[in-house]
Amino acid sequence: MNGSDALAELFRLQEKDLELDRIREEQGNIPEDLKAARARWQSLEAELAKHQGDLREQEMEYRQNEAEIADLKEKLGRAKEAQRQAQGAREQTQYENVIQQLTGRYEELEGLNEPKFEEISRLEGEVERVKALLAEAKPKLEELEAANAARVEALEASYQSKLAERNALAATIPANLVKEYEAVRKSRKGQGVAKVARTGSGYRCMGCNVQLPMNIAQKVYQGNQIVRCPSCGRIMWKGE
Repeated sequence: MNGSDALAELFRLQEKDLELDRIREEQGNIPEDLKAARARWQSLEAELAKHQGDLREQEMEYRQNEAEIADLKEKLGRAKEAQRQAQGAREQTQYENVIQQLTGRYEELEGLNEPKFEEISRLEGEVERVKALLAEAKPKLEELEAANAARVEALEASYQSKLAERNALAATIPANLVKEYEAVRKSRKGQGVAKVARTGSGYRCMGCNVQLPMNIAQKVYQGNQIVRCPSCGRIMWKGE
């Protein structure tokens, strides 16, 4: 295989590599309807977690208050019984003060727990509402996920088939040329070979659109050596 033919095959190899790149990119592109469904699901999960967290906090405070209320009831009962058994006015007054303090705290906690009970009921309703929305959204999300998985699988099958064709073609090109091309391609966003185009003022590299010195262009058209663009470093090919 002469130099010109090798470069022609190398350009074909690049076309296959670019097609493989496109397949990989397409595999990573999530369909818009799936993106929307995922975002909706994540939003509902976050909302549910918030409501559940708020509910746990309200329930904990409610239980703590209820425990203190029960303790106050017991203390009030004992204080009232002790007041009834008190012998003197001073002792009666002492117990009266204790009863007032306990009653004040009892009424305070009752006042706190009444709206808290209502908030717990509201949050329980919110939790059930969001759970219902999640249950409603789940089948559609699963359907979209399955369709996307099938899409990615089909693209992978195509990729592997085309990769085998690409590797078979690469095996027919001198290994040192393929190695050089792959190194340039890696550093130049997937394009390691660039055609040279005739223009009114001379020749241009179609990879970077820079005008080439005449001696460089002549070497490319002679086709007996590998020539790199002095600007972008791509391997240059005169085209067919």
